[in-house]
Amino acid sequence: MDPPRHTRIRNIVSRGFTPRRIAALEPTMRTIARGYLDKLAARAEFDIQREFAVKFPMDVISVLLGFPPELRDEFRDRVDASLARDPDTHMPPQSGIDAIVRSQEMVRALLAERRQRPQRDLISLMAEVQYDDVDGETRALSDDEIGAFCNLLGAAGAETTAKLIGNLTVYLWQNPAQRELVWREPSLMPAAIEETLRYDAPSQFQGRVAQADSTWHGVTIPAGARVALVTGAAGRDEREYPDPDRFDVRRAREREIYFGHGQHVCIGKSLARLEARVALEEIRERFPNYAVDEAGLTRTYQAHVRGFANVPIRVK
Repeated sequence: MDPPRHTRIRNIVSRGFTPRRIAALEPTMRTIARGYLDKLAARAEFDIQREFAVKFPMDVISVLLGFPPELRDEFRDRVDASLARDPDTHMPPQSGIDAIVRSQEMVRALLAERRQRPQRDLISLMAEVQYDDVDGETRALSDDEIGAFCNLLGAAGAETTAKLIGNLTVYLWQNPAQRELVWREPSLMPAAIEETLRYDAPSQFQGRVAQADSTWHGVTIPAGARVALVTGAAGRDEREYPDPDRFDVRRAREREIYFGHGQHVCIGKSLARLEARVALEEIRERFPNYAVDEAGLTRTYQAHVRGFANVPIRVK
């Protein structure tokens, strides 16, 4: 979707992502993170990706949307299954299609409840709001539109943040001097998050449609062409980043594109950064000397996100 309708729809949803609303989530985020990590603190080894990183962001998204605690695990599992792709055909398996249908049903049931008893959550906001469409008609968001957005938020928001937390865990361990620096100077945690996003972004590409002919490096992209903007590669561009394959939390950076750019920039980037910082602070508090079992690292196979499926660690 593009402006002007895109702008009107986005303005509705962006009310759930104001700086005040995101900042107000931090105590809840920390409670959720501590709940998972405290249970792991007595163990000598565990998979921090499966037992923390994939659960924590989806719980935060569920709080933001308004999913009750008893439905959060199922919603997380359904969204996760919807991202699976067959490695041979690159198409979603039937189980993934079924998961999308089920997650949409869950959202519709919750919508019906919120229309009867609104609460201070994003689903209630979307259920109630009306907007002036580009044709001059005043409309409400349809159930399908709300359901699609909830799925998008779960997939694009929770999965990418889960991969970011896993990447932080692995790359800080693989660069022990950098981890020691961040542990010694916690004010560098935001910089560590930005460097991890540059070094190996969970979102490696974004799909766009060219709106006009344009020529780049002698190649013309015609209007209407589908374009994959491979921002993951741009994060390693030596013209922008000297020695780009070096992980350096003190790296100077003037701009970023790993959250997208322009009118389609990621609406939840502030949420993702806050979640990653809270996760890193709580990991540092409990497991400052963790070691990653590299032999047990496995990567995910999904069309939309890049990262680790398993990050087994040992703690001292």
